[in-house]
Amino acid sequence: MQPPLPEPIVRIRCTTDADRARSRQILEAMGLSPEDALTWLAVRDAHPDTVNAALVAGGAVARTAARENIGKLLGWLIDRQGDLDGRSRNVKALVERVLGDAGLAQRYAPRPEPELLESARTLYRQLMAEGAPFISWERFLELFCVTRP
Repeated sequence: MQPPLPEPIVRIRCTTDADRARSRQILEAMGLSPEDALTWLAVRDAHPDTVNAALVAGGAVARTAARENIGKLLGWLIDRQGDLDGRSRNVKALVERVLGDAGLAQRYAPRPEPELLESARTLYRQLMAEGAPFISWERFLELFCVTRP
């Protein structure tokens, strides 16, 4: 299996100084060079899921912005119980939030709204069929995004 491709930036929001220090220590142990960027801790040329898994394993409270917001999208889908008629704008806003907070809105764009709605339905069915499986960064991109030229 091929290792996941890195993104140009992975953002992590740390809510306390202690968690920022812990997260920085974990990232440095991975060979990454964390940078302070406003309210974010950021690393370059890394994969959001790999960074997130390291934060979890290292005992940090912080999670990558991409993972946090994908989780919010999943929760929103489950809360709607598959009733997504007329909600394409909501799905688009959630996808835009994932990309914006992740710092990757210049690299990716949401699919057109009809495609977003169908992707949301597909993902909801997958969540229900598989008992809330892990949705990777690649799966999120496949379902909801296009790469900008």
